[in-house]
Amino acid sequence: MKRATLSITVALLTFVVGVSASTAWLIKPRRQQILLTQPTNKEIRPGVTVDSAGKPTLEMVFVLDTTGSMSGLIEGAKQRIWGIVNDVMQTPSRPNVRIGLVAYRDRQDAYVTQVLPLTDDLDKVYSTLMDYRAEGGGDEPEDVRRALAAGVREVGWSQTGTERVARIVFLVGDAPPHDDYADAPSTEVTVSEAVRLGMTVNTIQCGNSPATKAAWQAVARGGEGQYFAIAQDGGVENIATPYDTRLSELGTKLGSTFLAYGGGGGAAGTSFRRDVAATQASHEMKVARNAPMPAVADRAVNKALNERAYAGDLLQSLENESVKLEAVKDEDLPDDLRKLSPEARRKETDRRLDERRRIRAEIVSLSKQRDAFLAASRKKQSSDTRGGFDTAVAVALKEQMARKGIK
Repeated sequence: MKRATLSITVALLTFVVGVSASTAWLIKPRRQQILLTQPTNKEIRPGVTVDSAGKPTLEMVFVLDTTGSMSGLIEGAKQRIWGIVNDVMQTPSRPNVRIGLVAYRDRQDAYVTQVLPLTDDLDKVYSTLMDYRAEGGGDEPEDVRRALAAGVREVGWSQTGTERVARIVFLVGDAPPHDDYADAPSTEVTVSEAVRLGMTVNTIQCGNSPATKAAWQAVARGGEGQYFAIAQDGGVENIATPYDTRLSELGTKLGSTFLAYGGGGGAAGTSFRRDVAATQASHEMKVARNAPMPAVADRAVNKALNERAYAGDLLQSLENESVKLEAVKDEDLPDDLRKLSPEARRKETDRRLDERRRIRAEIVSLSKQRDAFLAASRKKQSSDTRGGFDTAVAVALKEQMARKGIK
């Protein structure tokens, strides 16, 4: 692989409830042509039990080559990943989404793999990916063996047998495996293990390396997934709209309504809430400064409709009815609410919830207009007949989620 060093920010991201299906939640009283084919010695990371209410869940892991020649793909992906996940959540089943990441390079590079376990904290995923850099490489093959094994064994998949959970892997790269490396299982062995554990493995090849094509097709075939061939630069269409700026502003405004709670009393509790609030504020600032405008707009829509948009947020917990205000201990409340009487607390939280609903309603309205603009623009644009990264992921997700009854 040609060695190159590029510094870029990356955004792959998160999930959202469908616009039409979710409008009721917003006003809820408080409370291309795509080419297709059909581990290390570490212990498998313990799984988790997903949504106890039985809500369908998509678990999606991207095993992503981050060497220098992948800069185009990463740049394209950061434009569209929020939109991809938003589309998933516009299905009638309104599944939860958990995302994991495995960035990989080769032995002589700064790292071989970097693993982010599956999580529904999509801002954490987004922030992690924005810190990636497309660097390194050298000889053509990369340590795909170890990367794919990490994607199967180290990301914390849910327990097998969990109903209505789609476990889907995307191996994305432009170079074949280093099959001369003997310190990790072959891709064939890892893929067989993945299928046995209920996963589907897809491959997305950037560029036209014959060696990569053969390897990627074999992995997809063994993983009961799909193989996609796309342009080296990812083939993603970047379309700006007249609604992006306002959606960005509204997303920031919505983020400002975040209300950290929990952690108990005393200095430790105050510090806990302060740190939670600071983390959320950091996410908002990082997105505003570094993310491309289309991604910022898609994230705003996500935050407006996602029932799990903000980790540690009191208002979200009240809306989702996972907690009741009167049941929250005084010591866990934000300082400004703790000073109020119970009746005054209720009035203040109601006021803040009303403000949040107004912001969300405007975001949803603008997002519908934006969707219409994007649909019209895409009809006018010509593109690579093979499709792009976003198209490949969307096609695979639709078919493979349906296998699990998630439609």
